[in-house]
Amino acid sequence: MEAHQAVEPVNLEYIIHIRMFLGERIRCSPTTPQGGRFSVPRAHGEILGPRLQGKGLPYSGAEWPRGRADNVFVVNAHYMLEASDGTPIYVHNRGYNYSRDDAGNPIPYVPAEGFASNANRYLRLTPVFDVPTGPHDWLTRTVIIGAADRREDHSIFDYYAVV
Repeated sequence: MEAHQAVEPVNLEYIIHIRMFLGERIRCSPTTPQGGRFSVPRAHGEILGPRLQGKGLPYSGAEWPRGRADNVFVVNAHYMLEASDGTPIYVHNRGYNYSRDDAGNPIPYVPAEGFASNANRYLRLTPVFDVPTGPHDWLTRTVIIGAADRREDHSIFDYYAVV
């Protein structure tokens, strides 16, 4: 039997910051056994960061979160970005969004107010990018994870490459 040999540990490299302004949240269907579904269109945005700059294209996609009975929202968002050199970039974000109090109890989502902003907020993403061959195609062959935060009229996304 071979001795255990560790593989090289992973590190995170900060690569992209996005601020995306949101349209009106729309309840799309009555609650089903899988949960309630919403649509939140992307209005416009900006991309800043050490590895990518540009903008979020207006109304090019939306978030389609599904609210589960355990007060977790399953994130499913599709939208288009445009790099500062004009390259179109499609993003598909999946992840989880929920809040807990200090005792670990769920903090309910209130449609008119959203989640309470607190240190126990969890909004993490696993984006997949589709980019033409060229200067930004590294996005199509890099494992990327994201952390996000919802504000009153926009969301903030910070993305990290797993290196």
